Amino acid sequence: MNTFKKQLSLALATLTLLSVTAVFSACGETTEDPIDTKGEVTQGSANETEGETEDTRFDGVNYNGRPFRILTSTNVASAGMGNSNPMIEGDKELVGDKINEAVLERNKAVEELLGVQLEFTQLNVDYNGVPTEIRKLTSSGLDEYDLVINDLFPCADLSIEGHFRNTLSSDCVFDFDRDYWYGDYMSDLRLEDGYQYLLAGDYFIDIMRSAHLLLVNKDIYLEFYKTSADELYDVVLNYEWTFDKLTEVISDLYIDTNVSGSKDAGDRFGFLTVEPWGASIAHTVSGNPGFIARNENGIPSITLAEGSRAGDLANAMSTLLNNESTCMDIILEADVLQHFVEGEALVLDYQRLGSLENPVLRSMESDICVLPHPMLYASDKKYTTSTHDTSEVGVILTTSKDLEFISTVIEVLNRESAKIVIPKYYNEGLQITLVDDPKAAAMIDIIHDNFGNSFALAYNGTLGNTLLNPFCTAVQEKREFSAVYKSSDRQVKRNLQAKLKAFQKMIDKQAE
Repeated sequence: MNTFKKQLSLALATLTLLSVTAVFSACGETTEDPIDTKGEVTQGSANETEGETEDTRFDGVNYNGRPFRILTSTNVASAGMGNSNPMIEGDKELVGDKINEAVLERNKAVEELLGVQLEFTQLNVDYNGVPTEIRKLTSSGLDEYDLVINDLFPCADLSIEGHFRNTLSSDCVFDFDRDYWYGDYMSDLRLEDGYQYLLAGDYFIDIMRSAHLLLVNKDIYLEFYKTSADELYDVVLNYEWTFDKLTEVISDLYIDTNVSGSKDAGDRFGFLTVEPWGASIAHTVSGNPGFIARNENGIPSITLAEGSRAGDLANAMSTLLNNESTCMDIILEADVLQHFVEGEALVLDYQRLGSLENPVLRSMESDICVLPHPMLYASDKKYTTSTHDTSEVGVILTTSKDLEFISTVIEVLNRESAKIVIPKYYNEGLQITLVDDPKAAAMIDIIHDNFGNSFALAYNGTLGNTLLNPFCTAVQEKREFSAVYKSSDRQVKRNLQAKLKAFQKMIDKQAE
């Protein structure tokens, strides 16, 4: 069982999504089949602790007050949720906020455990400005920062330019098998085995906060189906939560409330989402269309044109997003949450875990369920969570010298985040409390434990917008995926080969 889940189970035991001003409700019965880290059902108890061992690797380490310098991002990239730096740095002036207190407790614990002093410098630039700032830092040759936190897709491209240290270096003490690291997410970003430049784990909480999910209005579900929406938890746990099932759930719910004769804001919908590009991202990632394959050296190749899976996914997405009961490209992203709160849709799409912190959602009178995005086929037996291409990851600049010191502090920051901050974030940020409903809690575990397809999120743009965008086009134009993608396949493969060639040139140069 996932260490994260075991730690969380000890702290929260049997969890549920509860209402603060009636947003989250206690519901459901207990389960004997909790979800493990891969989205698969495992036999066992929610309080299982067998096999846990105390981490003593850094006992006795003392850096005698040495500064650990973090360049942290304060830019807000996603609508509906604020920047994640408060959960990285903390605010010593903010008294009484329990999440902030946990962040400060984590920071103090790391400082005392290792004898370091955490020092933060804030950088407020959007993803367009990140490359300039990073290049400026590395070209200076000055050792100014031990850790830099910023957006995924610009950092992925910058890694190919040679601006970051390899986190798989023998000089590092990282243990990426620990459950507070997002191993699949990081390894999917590699361009060759043995080289990994981007860090993702519980300390880098923006990845978790930007994880996509679905929200279900329980009152509308009860009104239409005459039963509790809690039954959807079992649909998820039984691997029946597919695109077909989601489409079935949302169909036939459209009501032309204002009798205008056309879909517009204020009508009642089965499925509420944003414009086609945003609407397609999380579904494309969760559907696992088969973006890449890797050879024996871990080098990726594009495989979207192989087999029928990508076409099946595009068709399933089109059926869902072009459904008569779906509201797409009518309401702005910044406004969809408010319309959902006002009872205008059964299911709300394009939200993130961080959306559950939003005061607008907490003002909702109806209760909700939180669900992961669906699988393509029930036979997949695995859920995949999409994050965002601007989720903030960690990197170590090439100008940073002491990898043993740096990796030790980052490792402990992740470990202590899992123990101290994440449970408090569940309890206070997501409003999960001690009520006997492990099925509701399992939905959050599924979302947290199954981040995937980060390669497509990181490299879509620089590969010519040909990994994610064809699915959006197929949905928007109601065309077959093969017809849309046909003209792109050769170009994206050329683009990837150019990227791999540049990467090889970079690592050869660094090896000189």
